[in-house]
Amino acid sequence: MTQTASKQRVKPANQTKQTSVATPKAENEVSANIPEISTGKKKKTTSLDAGTSTETISNKRTNKRSAKLELNSQPLIESGMEVICSQTKFHDALSLVSCATPAKPTHPILANALIIADIETQQIHLTVTDLALTIQASFEAQVLLKGEITVPVEMLFEIVKHCPNGNITLSSQTQIIQLIDEEKQTKICSLGLSDADGKYEIRGISAEDFPPSSTIDATPIPLPTTVFKDGLKGVIYAVSTDENKYILTGVHIQLTQDKLKFIGTDGHRVATTELSTQGIGRKPRKQVESSEIQFTIPGRVLKELARNLDDSVEFINLLYDAQSNRLGFAWQDIILRCQCLEGTYPDCEQLLARFSFDREVILEKAFLVKALERLSVLTDKKEKGIYLQFDGSLQQLRLSIEREFGKGDQVIAAHLPSEMLLNIQFNLKYLVEAAKAIPSSAIKMHLQQSDHPAMLVPYGDRPNPELQMEMRQFLLPLYTLNA
Repeated sequence: MTQTASKQRVKPANQTKQTSVATPKAENEVSANIPEISTGKKKKTTSLDAGTSTETISNKRTNKRSAKLELNSQPLIESGMEVICSQTKFHDALSLVSCATPAKPTHPILANALIIADIETQQIHLTVTDLALTIQASFEAQVLLKGEITVPVEMLFEIVKHCPNGNITLSSQTQIIQLIDEEKQTKICSLGLSDADGKYEIRGISAEDFPPSSTIDATPIPLPTTVFKDGLKGVIYAVSTDENKYILTGVHIQLTQDKLKFIGTDGHRVATTELSTQGIGRKPRKQVESSEIQFTIPGRVLKELARNLDDSVEFINLLYDAQSNRLGFAWQDIILRCQCLEGTYPDCEQLLARFSFDREVILEKAFLVKALERLSVLTDKKEKGIYLQFDGSLQQLRLSIEREFGKGDQVIAAHLPSEMLLNIQFNLKYLVEAAKAIPSSAIKMHLQQSDHPAMLVPYGDRPNPELQMEMRQFLLPLYTLNA
């Protein structure tokens, strides 16, 4: 045990002696390698110095970054609009203009509404567009500071809809950030809303990026709202929804000095309505006196127009620019602009002139529509036809439908020639839509034979008997049946 301990004590001493003693040659070699060895030792063993060096370098980089961030963290802030408006008016205007929002915007700005606060007129102007249709609505507000911004329509509408009745305060601001390594500026826009219960902020896009709204250079033609809406309702159902039939997706309108005519077709049915334009002003009369104005308006545009045009509006102003083929409607504080469809609309009158009708049947509209709606539950995607059996001896019309899963029959009274006996089949959906579009208590149906179209016209009492109107609905049969 004693020997082992002494050996262990001597060994470190020997190691120390060997390390401290060196020959001149070895000493020179060590001296020559001192810088390299000492550097290696510092990297490996002097952890405090290494940490300090890394920290110094890191601090320099951080200082550079912080200098850049410090510049960016202090952007130039520009104040925008300051407005106090009614929640009800704001909500109604948003509800109207949101109809023009595209389902799948091709650019983020098309999902936004342009908000302009006009200090001169003390109004807010809201504009939404999908490039084909543009709707602008204005309403009164207390504009303290003017400004403009665009924000997402859907988000803005939902916030305003859930705000309590009362006043809403709007304020906008733009942060302008100048990046060090870039020459251009970055703008961050936001709109703030506050009501009695809370505050909201919506990130927006600069109004500079919103598509410009081109004005229509044309003399306004005032049309009686009743005339326009009644004529439109009689044909809008008949337009095609197939984009491959591009020109047929619109309603063709012909305007002369004293007549306004609407035509709609999808290739299987034709609807025409012609009305007197009594009430058109003198200036528009001079404009349309020498020639006829005609254009084709997209069906989607007219559906939105009919939905938002209130019956309390006496006149609606029509503006048409033939050179740009653009059309506008203006009423109250609302402006609707659209691009008319390009192409030649089919001459439906010439097509229908080939058919003549020598049989007439008078049906009560309410009974006919009710019977058709009951039988419509038996239609399917493959077969949509319904049989009509006219029996003059019984003075009745039998409506029948038969499918693999069920069948149905409805009999309604009819006024028809006593010797008349005719079977014909129509598309049930087309027939019920045509019947509903006729604004009268009864319907007169003109027939010839089972392979000829039928013509439906108003008969009996009408809501506006003083209005001169000629309406015709043409339906083609599905296929020929033996009478």
